[in-house]
Amino acid sequence: RLMVEKPFGTSYKTAEELQNQLESGFSDDQIFRIDHYLGKEMVQNIPAVRFGNPILDATWNKNYIKNVQVTLAEQLGVEERAGYYNTAGALLDMIQNHAFQIVGWLAMEKPSSFSDTDIRAAKNTVFSKLKMYDEREVVANFVRGQYGRGREVWQKSYTEEPNVPADSKNDTYV
Repeated sequence: RLMVEKPFGTSYKTAEELQNQLESGFSDDQIFRIDHYLGKEMVQNIPAVRFGNPILDATWNKNYIKNVQVTLAEQLGVEERAGYYNTAGALLDMIQNHAFQIVGWLAMEKPSSFSDTDIRAAKNTVFSKLKMYDEREVVANFVRGQYGRGREVWQKSYTEEPNVPADSKNDTYV
């Protein structure tokens, strides 16, 4: 058995290469792809709230919900994660993993069972319907930034964090 945590590659190409390498030595039921963010209590409560409450279960759909916005805001800096974070950034660290898993839970249809394969299939149905942006559309629809110094003395800017290069252009906000 093999457990793999994010990031799963740094691009579609590298993720596909990694997947092919894993499949050459392991069967799919031996590979466990995890996201530690899914262990957070609030995230674990999403399916219970959604599917365990008959009123929400009946109304949690496109007929009653027009827009969902997911915000993942942290008040911490990168702390001791600078070595990793400066290579990944917010897009790989937060969006392609944590945010997409939350979107999956929020947007998926109720799975036929709560087995890992049925949950994954329900989420994959959602992911397959998401719009893929080309480079021009990314520039027009997304904003990347980097956090600066906060109001408190202890709130450093990203480039003041230990082990972060002073000239880093790494995104900490997407």
